[in-house]
Amino acid sequence: MKEAYAAEFAATIERAEKQIILARHGRRLLNLLDDTPVVPGDARPAYEHVNQARQILNDAEDDLKDWQPELEDVPSHATQNDNPMPSSANQRQPAVEGSVIGGESVVHHDHVAGEDLEPATDASRISSGTSVTTGPVTQTTYPPSEAAVSAVA
Repeated sequence: MKEAYAAEFAATIERAEKQIILARHGRRLLNLLDDTPVVPGDARPAYEHVNQARQILNDAEDDLKDWQPELEDVPSHATQNDNPMPSSANQRQPAVEGSVIGGESVVHHDHVAGEDLEPATDASRISSGTSVTTGPVTQTTYPPSEAAVSAVA
C-alpha cells in the first residue's frame, strides 16, 4: 500500500510541477496582451507580438520535455512473500482438533477402520489434496416472512 501511495504522490507532484511550468509561461504570454480599451465600432489593432508568443509556446514545450522528477526515494520494508501469514503463525504451535494451523490440515474422523463416512453426515472441504472435516451438516429452517404469508392469504 505504501508503494501505491508513493506512486500517487509522485504523479501529483509531477502534475503540479508541470502546471507551474505552464503557469509561468502563461504569465509571460499574458504580458504580451494589449488590454487597452477599444471603443465599439473602432478597429482593433493587429496583434504585434506573434513571434514572441510563438517563442514562449516553444519554450513551454521544451521545458515540459526537459522536465525530470526530483523525488527522494520512499523506502519500503514490504517484500513479496509466498506465505501471507504473520511470521508468528508460521511457528509450530500445538494443533487443536478441527483447526488448521500454519497451513497444516488437522483432520478428525469419528469412525472405526473399515467403516465408510457418509457424505450426508460429514461436510468436507478438499483443497490442494488436503481435507478438513467440519462436522455434521445441519440445515436451519426459518419461518416464512410477512410478505410471503400475506402473498399466500
